[in-house]
Amino acid sequence: MYKGDTLYRCSEERIMALLFELKKHKDSRKYIITRLESLGCTAQTDDLGNIYVTLPGSAPDSKSIVLSCSDSSDTSGVCTALELIETVVTEEIPNIHAITVLLWNDEPAEDEWELIPAMGTLCLDYLPEEIRGDYKDIKPKKFTKGSSRNRLNTHDHRFMFEVHTAAVPDGIGIADTVSASVGRPEFRFNAKLTKLTEDSAAACGVKTEKMHYEPERDTWISANMLPTAVILVSPDGAKEYTEAATVLLNAVLQADKM
Repeated sequence: MYKGDTLYRCSEERIMALLFELKKHKDSRKYIITRLESLGCTAQTDDLGNIYVTLPGSAPDSKSIVLSCSDSSDTSGVCTALELIETVVTEEIPNIHAITVLLWNDEPAEDEWELIPAMGTLCLDYLPEEIRGDYKDIKPKKFTKGSSRNRLNTHDHRFMFEVHTAAVPDGIGIADTVSASVGRPEFRFNAKLTKLTEDSAAACGVKTEKMHYEPERDTWISANMLPTAVILVSPDGAKEYTEAATVLLNAVLQADKM
């Protein structure tokens, strides 16, 4: 898959500087959005308070590839997504599809379901039947500045790459399964995206651990909407985040051609 392709490397120096900046800023979400906007991205908010910051691609009407940071406190997700965008822009790497950094709303939830409204996307039309009933009585807080049209959806978004902090023995893990049980044919891409991510790691010389991963409910629901690959990163710091960002970048660039 990578024969003849250019491999790109992310910057540990930039990630170290980013870690310092994230610790320094009290409002890390505002800092993240401002930094992405300085790189040419535009931000939109949905009616649940989730923010979608998008770098345009050369095909303006195409669906975007989503990088999910989970929330602004998940440092590995934030660092890898920001570094990916920074590398694409500074190295002038062409991207056909837009790339969207998704910052979930991380306000405290009022309900026992952490996902609603704090972490998730209440799109009942996309939820699998076996869990749809779990959410029928939940009334998520609405954000007047956002639009329901901006929610994560299958019309505007194509694939998703999740990066999460986890206990990984060798620094980087790749999930062996994502529970996406909806019987739609496009979900064959879940396994394809996971294999593509494994190939990216091998091509970049990054050692990974193949791990069994039981997604949290936010990832599980998102994966029932969009084909998803999951990268797990140990919380050790800049070296691990840089390796994960490099794997993510090259995987996204391959997915961009699909």
